[in-house]
Amino acid sequence: MAYPRKTIFVTLLRGALIRNLLRTGVVRRLLDADVRVVLLTPNFNDEELFKEFAHPNLIIEPLRVSKKRFQRFLEEVMRGAVFNRTVHFLYRYSIDGRHHPKRAFYAPRMLLVAPLRFVPGFKYFIRWVDLKINPENEHDYLFRKYKPDLVFNSASRGDQGVLKSAQRFGVLTVDMPKSWDNLSKNLFNVKADRLIVWSPFMKGQAIRLQGYKAEEIIVTGVPQFDFYARKDGLQSREEFFKKVGIDPRKKTILYTSSGGDVCDEAYFVELVREFIESGDLPDTNILVRPHVGYKNDVGRFSRLRGVKGVVIDMTDKQQSDKFKDNWDTSVGHVYHLVNSLYHADVVINVTSTMIFDATACGTPVINLRFDSSGSSKRHSVARYYGIDYVKAVQDSGATLVATNQDEYKDALRLVLAGGKKQTPATQNLIDKFLFKNDGKSAERLADALIKLAVT
Repeated sequence: MAYPRKTIFVTLLRGALIRNLLRTGVVRRLLDADVRVVLLTPNFNDEELFKEFAHPNLIIEPLRVSKKRFQRFLEEVMRGAVFNRTVHFLYRYSIDGRHHPKRAFYAPRMLLVAPLRFVPGFKYFIRWVDLKINPENEHDYLFRKYKPDLVFNSASRGDQGVLKSAQRFGVLTVDMPKSWDNLSKNLFNVKADRLIVWSPFMKGQAIRLQGYKAEEIIVTGVPQFDFYARKDGLQSREEFFKKVGIDPRKKTILYTSSGGDVCDEAYFVELVREFIESGDLPDTNILVRPHVGYKNDVGRFSRLRGVKGVVIDMTDKQQSDKFKDNWDTSVGHVYHLVNSLYHADVVINVTSTMIFDATACGTPVINLRFDSSGSSKRHSVARYYGIDYVKAVQDSGATLVATNQDEYKDALRLVLAGGKKQTPATQNLIDKFLFKNDGKSAERLADALIKLAVT
Protein backbone atom coordinates (compact mmCIF):
# COMPACT_ATOMS: atom_id res chain seq x y z
CA MET A 1 0.00 0.00 0.00
CA ALA A 2 1.44 3.38 -1.01
CA TYR A 3 1.32 6.30 1.43
CA PRO A 4 1.86 10.03 0.85
CA ARG A 5 5.44 11.03 1.55
CA LYS A 6 6.04 11.63 5.26
CA THR A 7 8.44 13.86 7.19
CA ILE A 8 10.02 12.81 10.48
CA PHE A 9 12.08 15.05 12.77
CA VAL A 10 14.91 13.18 14.55
CA THR A 11 16.90 14.85 17.35
CA LEU A 12 20.60 14.07 17.74
CA LEU A 13 22.11 15.76 20.79
CA ARG A 14 24.91 13.32 21.73
CA GLY A 15 27.75 11.82 19.75
CA ALA A 16 26.79 8.30 20.82
CA LEU A 17 23.52 8.75 18.91
CA ILE A 18 25.42 8.85 15.62
CA ARG A 19 26.29 5.24 16.39
CA ASN A 20 22.82 4.38 17.69
CA LEU A 21 20.78 5.88 14.84
CA LEU A 22 23.00 6.54 11.84
CA ARG A 23 25.56 3.75 11.93
CA THR A 24 22.98 1.12 12.87
CA GLY A 25 20.90 2.00 9.81
CA VAL A 26 17.81 3.37 11.59
CA VAL A 27 17.87 6.65 9.67
CA ARG A 28 18.87 4.96 6.42
CA ARG A 29 15.87 2.64 6.65
CA LEU A 30 13.59 5.66 7.04
CA LEU A 31 15.20 7.35 4.04
CA ASP A 32 14.93 4.23 1.89
CA ALA A 33 11.21 4.13 2.72
CA ASP A 34 10.95 7.57 1.04
CA VAL A 35 10.60 9.34 4.38
CA ARG A 36 12.05 12.83 4.51
CA VAL A 37 14.23 12.97 7.65
CA VAL A 38 15.05 16.31 9.22
CA LEU A 39 17.95 15.71 11.61
CA LEU A 40 18.10 18.31 14.40
CA THR A 41 21.57 18.58 15.96
CA PRO A 42 23.83 21.21 17.56
CA ASN A 43 26.40 20.25 14.90
CA PHE A 44 24.15 21.13 11.98
CA ASN A 45 26.88 23.08 10.17
CA ASP A 46 29.55 20.35 10.41
CA GLU A 47 29.48 18.98 6.86
CA GLU A 48 32.40 16.63 7.47
CA LEU A 49 30.65 14.93 10.40
CA PHE A 50 27.59 13.95 8.35
CA LYS A 51 29.16 13.66 4.89
CA GLU A 52 29.10 9.86 4.76
CA PHE A 53 25.37 9.80 5.62
CA ALA A 54 24.36 12.21 2.85
CA HIS A 55 21.06 11.40 1.11
CA PRO A 56 18.60 13.45 -0.98
CA ASN A 57 15.92 12.94 1.68
CA LEU A 58 18.17 13.90 4.63
CA ILE A 59 18.13 17.50 5.85
CA ILE A 60 20.25 18.85 8.71
CA GLU A 61 18.85 21.67 10.86
CA PRO A 62 19.89 23.31 14.18
CA LEU A 63 18.94 21.83 17.54
CA ARG A 64 18.83 24.61 20.12
CA VAL A 65 19.07 23.71 23.81
CA SER A 66 18.05 26.75 25.84
CA LYS A 67 18.69 27.45 29.48
CA LYS A 68 15.38 27.10 31.27
CA ARG A 69 13.95 29.33 33.95
CA PHE A 70 13.84 27.79 37.41
CA GLN A 71 15.80 24.85 36.00
CA ARG A 72 17.40 23.76 39.28
CA PHE A 73 14.06 23.91 41.10
CA LEU A 74 12.26 21.95 38.37
CA GLU A 75 14.94 19.29 38.27
CA GLU A 76 14.69 18.91 42.03
CA VAL A 77 10.92 18.43 42.13
CA MET A 78 10.92 16.22 39.02
CA ARG A 79 13.42 13.98 40.74
CA GLY A 80 11.11 13.79 43.72
CA ALA A 81 8.21 12.87 41.43
CA VAL A 82 9.98 9.58 40.55
CA PHE A 83 11.66 8.99 43.92
CA ASN A 84 13.15 5.48 44.07
CA ARG A 85 16.39 3.76 45.03
CA THR A 86 18.30 5.58 42.30
CA VAL A 87 17.11 9.02 43.39
CA HIS A 88 17.90 8.15 46.99
CA PHE A 89 21.42 7.29 45.84
CA LEU A 90 21.70 10.65 44.07
CA TYR A 91 20.62 12.45 47.24
CA ARG A 92 23.59 10.89 49.05
CA TYR A 93 26.22 10.58 46.33
CA SER A 94 26.56 11.15 42.61
CA ILE A 95 26.81 8.64 39.78
CA ASP A 96 30.40 9.50 38.90
CA GLY A 97 31.62 10.81 42.25
CA ARG A 98 32.63 14.24 40.93
CA HIS A 99 29.93 16.41 42.50
CA HIS A 100 29.21 15.15 45.97
CA PRO A 101 25.77 16.32 47.17
CA LYS A 102 25.80 18.60 50.19
CA ARG A 103 24.84 16.72 53.34
CA ALA A 104 22.69 19.62 54.49
CA PHE A 105 20.35 19.02 51.53
CA TYR A 106 19.66 15.38 52.36
CA ALA A 107 17.08 15.84 55.15
CA PRO A 108 15.07 18.59 53.38
CA ARG A 109 14.97 16.50 50.21
CA MET A 110 13.72 13.45 52.06
CA LEU A 111 11.18 15.50 54.00
CA LEU A 112 9.90 17.86 51.29
CA VAL A 113 10.78 16.47 47.86
CA ALA A 114 10.67 12.67 48.10
CA PRO A 115 6.98 12.62 49.19
CA LEU A 116 5.95 14.35 45.95
CA ARG A 117 5.72 10.91 44.32
CA PHE A 118 2.61 10.25 46.43
CA VAL A 119 0.73 13.41 45.33
CA PRO A 120 -2.02 12.41 42.85
CA GLY A 121 -1.54 14.01 39.44
CA PHE A 122 1.76 15.63 40.39
CA LYS A 123 3.64 14.34 37.32
CA TYR A 124 1.04 15.91 35.04
CA PHE A 125 1.02 19.14 37.07
CA ILE A 126 4.78 19.75 37.14
CA ARG A 127 5.10 19.00 33.43
CA TRP A 128 2.34 21.57 32.79
CA VAL A 129 4.19 24.11 34.97
CA ASP A 130 7.41 23.50 33.06
CA LEU A 131 5.62 23.97 29.72
CA LYS A 132 4.11 27.26 30.86
CA ILE A 133 7.26 28.85 32.25
CA ASN A 134 9.61 27.24 29.69
CA PRO A 135 7.71 26.95 26.38
CA GLU A 136 10.99 26.44 24.48
CA ASN A 137 9.67 27.69 21.16
CA GLU A 138 13.08 27.93 19.42
CA HIS A 139 12.09 25.20 16.96
CA ASP A 140 8.58 26.39 16.10
CA TYR A 141 9.83 27.88 12.83
CA LEU A 142 10.97 24.42 11.68
CA PHE A 143 7.46 23.06 12.18
CA ARG A 144 6.08 25.81 9.98
CA LYS A 145 8.79 25.18 7.40
CA TYR A 146 8.61 21.37 7.14
CA LYS A 147 5.20 20.43 8.62
CA PRO A 148 6.44 17.12 10.08
CA ASP A 149 4.19 14.10 10.59
CA LEU A 150 6.16 12.78 13.56
CA VAL A 151 8.90 13.90 15.96
CA PHE A 152 11.34 11.30 17.29
CA ASN A 153 13.30 12.52 20.30
CA SER A 154 16.25 10.20 20.71
CA ALA A 155 17.71 11.07 24.12
CA SER A 156 14.80 12.02 26.46
CA ARG A 157 16.91 14.58 28.32
CA GLY A 158 18.18 17.96 27.14
CA ASP A 159 16.37 18.10 23.80
CA GLN A 160 12.74 17.88 24.87
CA GLY A 161 12.04 21.40 23.66
CA VAL A 162 11.36 19.89 20.24
CA LEU A 163 8.63 17.75 21.81
CA LYS A 164 7.06 20.89 23.30
CA SER A 165 6.95 22.48 19.84
CA ALA A 166 5.41 19.32 18.44
CA GLN A 167 2.64 19.41 21.02
CA ARG A 168 1.83 23.02 20.12
CA PHE A 169 1.55 22.06 16.44
CA GLY A 170 -0.42 18.87 17.09
CA VAL A 171 2.34 16.59 15.77
CA LEU A 172 2.67 12.98 16.98
CA THR A 173 5.62 12.59 19.37
CA VAL A 174 7.85 9.61 20.10
CA ASP A 175 10.49 9.63 22.83
CA MET A 176 13.31 7.14 23.48
CA PRO A 177 15.63 7.03 26.52
CA LYS A 178 19.26 6.90 25.40
CA SER A 179 20.18 4.22 27.91
CA TRP A 180 18.78 1.72 30.41
CA ASP A 181 19.42 3.96 33.43
CA ASN A 182 17.59 7.12 32.29
CA LEU A 183 14.05 6.35 33.39
CA SER A 184 14.66 6.26 37.15
CA LYS A 185 16.86 9.35 37.53
CA ASN A 186 14.35 12.09 36.80
CA LEU A 187 10.87 12.74 35.49
CA PHE A 188 11.03 13.53 31.77
CA ASN A 189 9.88 17.11 31.15
CA VAL A 190 7.50 16.00 28.41
CA LYS A 191 5.37 12.87 28.18
CA ALA A 192 5.34 11.88 24.52
CA ASP A 193 2.50 10.13 22.72
CA ARG A 194 4.65 6.99 22.44
CA LEU A 195 7.77 5.79 24.19
CA ILE A 196 10.29 3.39 22.60
CA VAL A 197 12.44 1.39 25.01
CA TRP A 198 15.04 -1.36 24.81
CA SER A 199 13.43 -3.97 26.99
CA PRO A 200 10.68 -5.25 29.28
CA PHE A 201 12.67 -3.94 32.25
CA MET A 202 12.59 -0.40 30.85
CA LYS A 203 8.92 -0.75 29.96
CA GLY A 204 8.12 -1.57 33.58
CA GLN A 205 10.06 1.48 34.76
CA ALA A 206 8.32 3.75 32.25
CA ILE A 207 4.92 2.65 33.55
CA ARG A 208 5.88 2.87 37.22
CA LEU A 209 7.94 6.07 37.16
CA GLN A 210 7.14 8.11 34.06
CA GLY A 211 3.36 7.69 33.92
CA TYR A 212 3.10 5.81 30.62
CA LYS A 213 0.45 3.20 29.89
CA ALA A 214 1.51 -0.19 28.58
CA GLU A 215 -0.14 0.42 25.20
CA GLU A 216 1.88 3.63 24.74
CA ILE A 217 5.21 1.79 24.90
CA ILE A 218 7.04 -0.03 22.09
CA VAL A 219 9.87 -2.46 22.89
CA THR A 220 12.47 -2.82 20.12
CA GLY A 221 15.73 -4.06 21.62
CA VAL A 222 19.03 -2.13 21.59
CA PRO A 223 19.86 -0.81 18.09
CA GLN A 224 23.59 -0.40 18.74
CA PHE A 225 23.83 -4.03 19.88
CA ASP A 226 23.00 -5.14 16.34
CA PHE A 227 26.72 -4.80 15.62
CA TYR A 228 27.40 -7.64 18.05
CA ALA A 229 24.76 -9.98 16.65
CA ARG A 230 25.94 -9.36 13.09
CA LYS A 231 29.62 -9.38 14.15
CA ASP A 232 30.25 -6.31 12.03
CA GLY A 233 33.96 -5.61 11.52
CA LEU A 234 35.05 -8.75 13.38
CA GLN A 235 38.70 -9.61 12.78
CA SER A 236 40.60 -12.80 13.55
CA ARG A 237 41.98 -13.08 17.08
CA GLU A 238 45.53 -12.96 15.75
CA GLU A 239 44.92 -9.85 13.63
CA PHE A 240 43.15 -7.94 16.38
CA PHE A 241 45.61 -8.84 19.14
CA LYS A 242 48.53 -7.85 16.92
CA LYS A 243 46.91 -4.42 16.50
CA VAL A 244 46.57 -3.82 20.25
CA GLY A 245 49.93 -5.43 21.07
CA ILE A 246 49.06 -8.53 23.10
CA ASP A 247 49.78 -12.24 22.73
CA PRO A 248 46.93 -14.14 20.98
CA ARG A 249 48.03 -17.42 22.60
CA LYS A 250 47.14 -16.23 26.09
CA LYS A 251 43.78 -15.83 27.75
CA THR A 252 42.69 -12.19 27.83
CA ILE A 253 40.96 -10.13 30.51
CA LEU A 254 39.22 -6.95 29.33
CA TYR A 255 38.87 -4.35 32.08
CA THR A 256 36.32 -1.70 31.10
CA SER A 257 36.35 1.61 32.95
CA SER A 258 33.18 2.94 34.52
CA GLY A 259 34.30 6.47 33.65
CA GLY A 260 34.59 9.62 35.72
CA ASP A 261 35.85 9.86 39.26
CA VAL A 262 34.16 6.64 40.36
CA CYS A 263 36.90 4.93 42.37
CA ASP A 264 40.52 3.81 42.05
CA GLU A 265 39.89 1.33 39.24
CA ALA A 266 43.61 0.84 38.51
CA TYR A 267 43.72 -1.00 41.85
CA PHE A 268 41.56 -3.83 40.46
CA VAL A 269 43.93 -4.30 37.53
CA GLU A 270 46.93 -4.35 39.89
CA LEU A 271 45.23 -7.09 41.90
CA VAL A 272 45.04 -9.29 38.79
CA ARG A 273 48.78 -8.84 38.27
CA GLU A 274 49.34 -9.85 41.92
CA PHE A 275 47.27 -13.01 41.37
CA ILE A 276 49.34 -13.87 38.30
CA GLU A 277 52.71 -13.18 39.95
CA SER A 278 51.79 -15.28 42.98
CA GLY A 279 50.89 -18.21 40.71
CA ASP A 280 47.18 -18.13 41.60
CA LEU A 281 46.28 -17.34 37.99
CA PRO A 282 47.93 -18.33 34.72
CA ASP A 283 49.86 -15.68 32.79
CA THR A 284 47.09 -13.68 31.17
CA ASN A 285 46.78 -10.59 28.98
CA ILE A 286 45.08 -7.61 30.61
CA LEU A 287 43.57 -5.10 28.20
CA VAL A 288 42.32 -1.91 29.88
CA ARG A 289 39.66 0.07 28.03
CA PRO A 290 39.31 3.68 29.26
CA HIS A 291 35.84 5.18 28.91
CA VAL A 292 35.50 7.10 25.65
CA GLY A 293 32.74 9.29 27.05
CA TYR A 294 34.91 10.90 29.75
CA LYS A 295 37.73 13.28 28.92
CA ASN A 296 41.15 12.15 30.14
CA ASP A 297 39.77 8.92 31.63
CA VAL A 298 43.00 7.28 30.51
CA GLY A 299 44.78 9.33 33.18
CA ARG A 300 43.09 7.26 35.88
CA PHE A 301 45.14 4.28 34.69
CA SER A 302 48.42 6.11 34.12
CA ARG A 303 50.34 4.23 36.81
CA LEU A 304 49.71 0.99 34.89
CA ARG A 305 51.85 2.13 31.98
CA GLY A 306 54.80 -0.20 31.62
CA VAL A 307 53.34 -2.82 33.97
CA LYS A 308 54.08 -6.29 32.62
CA GLY A 309 51.13 -7.91 30.83
CA VAL A 310 48.97 -4.77 30.94
CA VAL A 311 48.01 -2.80 27.83
CA ILE A 312 46.02 0.44 28.08
CA ASP A 313 44.01 0.43 24.88
CA MET A 314 44.14 3.80 23.18
CA THR A 315 43.53 2.44 19.68
CA ASP A 316 40.11 4.02 19.17
CA LYS A 317 40.14 6.81 21.73
CA GLN A 318 39.78 9.70 19.30
CA GLN A 319 37.59 11.71 21.64
CA SER A 320 35.62 14.51 20.08
CA ASP A 321 34.68 17.82 21.65
CA LYS A 322 31.94 18.32 19.09
CA PHE A 323 29.38 16.73 21.42
CA LYS A 324 28.93 16.98 25.16
CA ASP A 325 29.63 13.27 25.64
CA ASN A 326 33.02 13.50 23.85
CA TRP A 327 32.06 10.41 21.84
CA ASP A 328 34.26 8.95 19.11
CA THR A 329 31.73 8.87 16.26
CA SER A 330 33.87 6.86 13.81
CA VAL A 331 32.94 3.40 12.57
CA GLY A 332 36.41 2.28 13.66
CA HIS A 333 35.39 2.90 17.26
CA VAL A 334 32.38 0.63 16.84
CA TYR A 335 34.37 -2.17 15.23
CA HIS A 336 37.16 -1.96 17.79
CA LEU A 337 34.69 -2.46 20.62
CA VAL A 338 33.13 -5.43 18.80
CA ASN A 339 36.56 -7.10 18.57
CA SER A 340 37.56 -6.20 22.13
CA LEU A 341 34.48 -7.91 23.53
CA TYR A 342 34.42 -10.94 21.24
CA HIS A 343 38.09 -11.80 21.71
CA ALA A 344 38.16 -11.28 25.48
CA ASP A 345 37.74 -14.33 27.69
CA VAL A 346 36.18 -12.30 30.48
CA VAL A 347 35.08 -8.69 31.02
CA ILE A 348 35.60 -7.03 34.40
CA ASN A 349 33.99 -3.80 35.57
CA VAL A 350 32.47 -2.20 38.63
CA THR A 351 29.03 -2.08 37.04
CA SER A 352 27.94 -0.42 33.82
CA THR A 353 26.11 -0.89 30.53
CA MET A 354 29.16 -2.84 29.39
CA ILE A 355 27.60 -5.81 31.22
CA PHE A 356 25.06 -5.96 28.41
CA ASP A 357 27.61 -5.39 25.64
CA ALA A 358 29.67 -8.31 26.89
CA THR A 359 26.65 -10.56 27.38
CA ALA A 360 25.47 -9.79 23.84
CA CYS A 361 28.87 -11.06 22.65
CA GLY A 362 28.69 -14.19 24.81
CA THR A 363 31.56 -13.05 27.03
CA PRO A 364 31.32 -13.70 30.83
CA VAL A 365 31.27 -10.73 33.21
CA ILE A 366 32.73 -10.25 36.68
CA ASN A 367 31.42 -7.27 38.65
CA LEU A 368 33.35 -5.80 41.58
CA ARG A 369 31.73 -4.95 44.89
CA PHE A 370 34.63 -4.18 47.19
CA ASP A 371 36.94 -1.23 47.74
CA SER A 372 40.65 -0.57 47.79
CA SER A 373 42.12 0.17 51.19
CA GLY A 374 41.65 3.78 52.18
CA SER A 375 38.67 4.41 49.87
CA SER A 376 36.31 7.06 51.14
CA LYS A 377 32.58 6.46 51.37
CA ARG A 378 32.20 8.89 48.48
CA HIS A 379 34.20 6.49 46.30
CA SER A 380 32.91 3.22 47.71
CA VAL A 381 32.09 0.66 45.03
CA ALA A 382 29.46 -1.02 47.20
CA ARG A 383 27.20 2.05 47.10
CA TYR A 384 26.35 1.41 43.44
CA TYR A 385 24.64 -1.85 44.25
CA GLY A 386 21.78 0.00 45.92
CA ILE A 387 20.72 1.63 42.65
CA ASP A 388 17.52 0.07 41.34
CA TYR A 389 18.73 -0.82 37.85
CA VAL A 390 22.07 -2.18 39.10
CA LYS A 391 20.31 -4.30 41.72
CA ALA A 392 17.98 -5.69 39.05
CA VAL A 393 20.97 -6.90 37.01
CA GLN A 394 22.64 -8.49 40.01
CA ASP A 395 19.39 -10.22 41.01
CA SER A 396 19.42 -11.94 37.60
CA GLY A 397 22.49 -13.96 38.61
CA ALA A 398 23.96 -13.58 35.12
CA THR A 399 27.24 -12.06 36.29
CA LEU A 400 29.74 -13.13 38.93
CA VAL A 401 29.95 -10.57 41.75
CA ALA A 402 33.16 -10.41 43.79
CA THR A 403 32.77 -8.87 47.24
CA ASN A 404 36.42 -9.30 48.29
CA GLN A 405 39.84 -10.16 46.89
CA ASP A 406 39.46 -13.92 47.39
CA GLU A 407 36.12 -14.00 45.54
CA TYR A 408 37.69 -11.92 42.79
CA LYS A 409 40.51 -14.42 42.39
CA ASP A 410 38.15 -17.40 42.52
CA ALA A 411 35.83 -15.86 39.94
CA LEU A 412 38.74 -15.27 37.56
CA ARG A 413 39.94 -18.85 38.01
CA LEU A 414 36.47 -20.20 37.33
CA VAL A 415 35.85 -18.18 34.20
CA LEU A 416 39.31 -18.56 32.69
CA ALA A 417 39.21 -22.33 33.22
CA GLY A 418 35.61 -22.82 32.12
CA GLY A 419 35.52 -20.69 28.97
CA LYS A 420 32.49 -18.97 27.48
CA LYS A 421 29.19 -20.61 28.35
CA GLN A 422 25.59 -19.62 27.76
CA THR A 423 23.47 -20.24 30.87
CA PRO A 424 19.77 -19.83 31.63
CA ALA A 425 20.73 -16.77 33.72
CA THR A 426 22.47 -15.04 30.81
CA GLN A 427 19.54 -15.76 28.50
CA ASN A 428 17.21 -14.34 31.16
CA LEU A 429 19.37 -11.21 31.28
CA ILE A 430 19.07 -10.85 27.51
CA ASP A 431 15.29 -11.36 27.59
CA LYS A 432 14.74 -8.89 30.44
CA PHE A 433 17.22 -6.12 29.61
CA LEU A 434 17.96 -6.44 25.86
CA PHE A 435 14.68 -7.97 24.62
CA LYS A 436 16.32 -9.66 21.61
CA ASN A 437 19.88 -10.14 20.47
CA ASP A 438 19.12 -10.94 16.83
CA GLY A 439 20.65 -8.01 14.94
CA LYS A 440 17.24 -6.56 14.02
CA SER A 441 16.61 -3.96 16.74
CA ALA A 442 17.40 -1.02 14.45
CA GLU A 443 15.00 -2.47 11.89
CA ARG A 444 12.25 -2.77 14.52
CA LEU A 445 12.85 0.81 15.65
CA ALA A 446 12.72 2.26 12.14
CA ASP A 447 9.65 0.21 11.22
CA ALA A 448 7.85 1.37 14.37
CA LEU A 449 8.51 5.01 13.43
CA ILE A 450 7.35 4.47 9.85
CA LYS A 451 4.18 2.76 11.02
CA LEU A 452 3.38 5.56 13.47
CA ALA A 453 4.01 8.22 10.83
CA VAL A 454 1.69 6.73 8.23
CA THR A 455 -1.22 5.75 10.50
